[in-house]
Amino acid sequence: MSNPYVNAPIRARMYANTWHKVIWIAVVVLSAGLLAPPLFFIAAKKRVVSMIVPAIYAAVIYGSAILGSVLGNPKNWVGGVLVISVIVAAVHAAILDADWKAGR
Repeated sequence: MSNPYVNAPIRARMYANTWHKVIWIAVVVLSAGLLAPPLFFIAAKKRVVSMIVPAIYAAVIYGSAILGSVLGNPKNWVGGVLVISVIVAAVHAAILDADWKAGR
C-alpha cells in the first residue's frame, strides 16, 4: 500500500509566526467577525481550507447583519448570531495551522 503523505501536495503555512497568528485572531475578534471572511479567503488561496469556508462565513456574518437591518431585529437575534460566529471564527482561525508539519 502507498502512503497518502508521500504524494500529498505541499501546503503553505497560514501564519509565519506566533505573533502573526495572535494578530489575526485579535483582528477577527475586535472587528466583531467582519474580517473573518477575508482571513479565510486568504487561507483558501493558500489551500489551507476549502473555498467554501469563506463563503459560509460571509453568508452567516454579513447575511445576519443585513437580515437584522431588513427585518428590524425584534428579538435581538443578530447579536447572538454574531457572538457565536465570532467565537467560532476565532477558534477556527486559531487552529488553522494545527496540523501543519515541517517538510510537508
